[in-house]
Amino acid sequence: MKDFILKYWLEATFAAVLALMGKALQRIKSQHENTKNDNEAIRNGMKALLRSEIIDIYNHYSDRKVLPLYARENLHSLYAEYKALGGNGAIKDLMEIASEWPTQ
Repeated sequence: MKDFILKYWLEATFAAVLALMGKALQRIKSQHENTKNDNEAIRNGMKALLRSEIIDIYNHYSDRKVLPLYARENLHSLYAEYKALGGNGAIKDLMEIASEWPTQ
């Protein structure tokens, strides 16, 4: 009788532990996916804000075609972060144009 109880209770306990571990792993995986999606959304939002700020600075000084030193430094700093986030496209062209303007 003791052997019977040990054999089947140990199997049942082991099965329950494995089931709980499986559920815990599923939960961890789900949390990881949610965090990954949130990070991607934050990354894309930050990239959009940087792009918008670069365009605003470009448009503000495009009539004069002269950049004050602080605006040039700010523009290059914003672009470095934008590029690090994977941004490219038309902003690169704006940066090339603005880089040719003299510093005031």
